[in-house]
Amino acid sequence: MDKKQLRKQIDAVDRRIVRDINERLEIVRLIGVEKKRLGLPVSNLTREAVVLSKTKTKFMKSIFKLIIQESKRIQI
Repeated sequence: MDKKQLRKQIDAVDRRIVRDINERLEIVRLIGVEKKRLGLPVSNLTREAVVLSKTKTKFMKSIFKLIIQESKRIQI
């Protein structure tokens, strides 16, 4: 495969990543509405630990920490 084809594949993956993160953040927003309705705190350290435990590298852990941070901000 040549470089141009590989870059097209990367572009397709990038579009899926953006789409999936946007979908996740919309679900997070809905969870935030439900948490407010039930009087629950935004942070759930147990859930955060579960999410982070699924990552295999420091890089992925860093990305998910940012996603979790943004998720909390959305729920406030």
